[in-house]
Amino acid sequence: MSSTIHFRIDEETKRLAMQAAERQQMSLTELMRQRAEELAAEERRRQNSEHESWLEVQIAQAFSRHDAGEGEYISNDEMENRMNALKQRATRGSR
Repeated sequence: MSSTIHFRIDEETKRLAMQAAERQQMSLTELMRQRAEELAAEERRRQNSEHESWLEVQIAQAFSRHDAGEGEYISNDEMENRMNALKQRATRGSR
C-alpha cells in the first residue's frame, strides 16, 4: 500500500533540489521517495537497536535472578497450562 506526501517549500529550495536530482539522473519525486525510504530504514534500525538493548537488559536481569536463587522452576505441563490460561484471558480481553 502506498500513500502520498505533500509539503510546501520555497522556490529556491525547489530549484536547487531539482538540480541535485537532475545531477543524479532522477526526478525530484524519485529522489524524495529515496530519501524518505532511507529515513524510514534509519528509524527501523534505531528502533530495532532500542529493542535489542531492552532485551539484553531483560536477559541480564533474568540471569541475575537465577544466580540469586530467585527463579521459579515449573514443569513443561505447568508452563503450557499457564500459557493457555494467559491466551484465554487475552482472547477475552481481561486482565
